[in-house]
Amino acid sequence: MVFKGITRDFSLAGQQQYDTIGQFWDEMADQYGLENLQGLGYQWCNNVISYAIGLKDGCIDGCNTSIVLPDLGWKTVVGKTSDLKEIYDEIYKDGALQFEIETFSEDGTCEIRYYRVKTDL
Repeated sequence: MVFKGITRDFSLAGQQQYDTIGQFWDEMADQYGLENLQGLGYQWCNNVISYAIGLKDGCIDGCNTSIVLPDLGWKTVVGKTSDLKEIYDEIYKDGALQFEIETFSEDGTCEIRYYRVKTDL
């Protein structure tokens, strides 16, 4: 699977990414419609996350990122967008992620697919 989209970097300090990534989503949804988009969180480093937004089908205008993703091994959580922080608190209880793909619906629901590399220590 290949994710194509527009990438921006966001600070994780003070969990401000929920607001700043939300603004990025609002900007893209105004152009393409919320339910046509998907977001990819990846490359967590030095308290910064790289985050891309792309179309579910096709390639978004201004695409600057193409990332090869694993086909298998993803887990999925469905919930309310208003509970996003709590959903992620639960997901991260088992450790860091390598990738997360988010979709949001106009009815206030969200779907989070995430991929975590298993380490045997």
